[in-house]
Amino acid sequence: MARKSKLAAIFCGLLGAWSAVCPKDSIAQESQAQTPPAYPQNADGFSAQFSPAVQAYQKGDAVEGRRLLEQFRIPNSVDWFADQIRPELNEIMAKRYARLFDKFVNQTENRLQDLAQAKGRKLIIDLKPGPSDPPSADKSSGPGSMKPSGIVTVKQPVCFNAFFFIKLTSTAHTVFAGEYKSVSWEDSYIYQDGAFRFVGRGRWPFWQWEDETSFDNTSPEEKYVPTPLDFAAETVDEVIPFEMTKVVAALKPAMESQNCNVKEATDTRILCKRPRVTATSKHPGSGGESVTAVLEAKGDQTHVRISTGKGYYGRLVKQNWSVPIYEQMTKNLKPAQQ
Repeated sequence: MARKSKLAAIFCGLLGAWSAVCPKDSIAQESQAQTPPAYPQNADGFSAQFSPAVQAYQKGDAVEGRRLLEQFRIPNSVDWFADQIRPELNEIMAKRYARLFDKFVNQTENRLQDLAQAKGRKLIIDLKPGPSDPPSADKSSGPGSMKPSGIVTVKQPVCFNAFFFIKLTSTAHTVFAGEYKSVSWEDSYIYQDGAFRFVGRGRWPFWQWEDETSFDNTSPEEKYVPTPLDFAAETVDEVIPFEMTKVVAALKPAMESQNCNVKEATDTRILCKRPRVTATSKHPGSGGESVTAVLEAKGDQTHVRISTGKGYYGRLVKQNWSVPIYEQMTKNLKPAQQ
């Protein structure tokens, strides 16, 4: 009996000595191993990850906003692309992704800053499973004129499509003025290490499309000009990398090219109006749209808002001219880059 007591005392002493050396470290390591993902892999989890960035810009804290947007970057992207996409393409994919992600942060920041400046606007986010099939050449929803890459990936990463929607007009304004304006866009994400990670603009991840820019190209990279947020929207709201004087010079002929005659023009606002009836009109109410461009200098960049007013009479057969004018303006600006 005394021997058993002695052995028990020795065991307790050894156990106490081990606990004194590393109890906290061992418990902490075990706790970290059991830590659940930071964000659930569902719509609520995505909203929980994205909302703090929105709130940071609402408070005017751009530094914190960009830090939170950086959390959507794929960590150790070189290794991830080697494991998930193609080992022989991992370096190329990582470089292409770094360039794409920088554009994502800059454009998202512009959108969230504009959202923060406008009272009463709310960002609506919806997350859905991404397509299981790669894009085909006949699908027009691809980014611009890019063609499918045809890359056969080592694995098939599970992707998600996030839809973002901002209503720009109130219900009362829609009823009384007959105008409805909104901005929407779509991005692709994966889920890695307990968080969502951006992988492309539009419905498919970027590796499903050919890269428009060769990494062996020694010529300077063209300035990035954002595409309109929604081709069906009546308002284009973007920050473009050109001085305001150049934008004004490019905007006037862009309006004229769409048969929209400039009626008013200042350094910060240009208004044009299309004839109510033209020789090619198919409906008596066609034509008569007014397009207003509001410009704001942001250093060597310019914040451009182009909106189409359709009024109430004949609005169902009237067209949106904001996007065509914006596209022509960017074409007019490109020669100035050279």
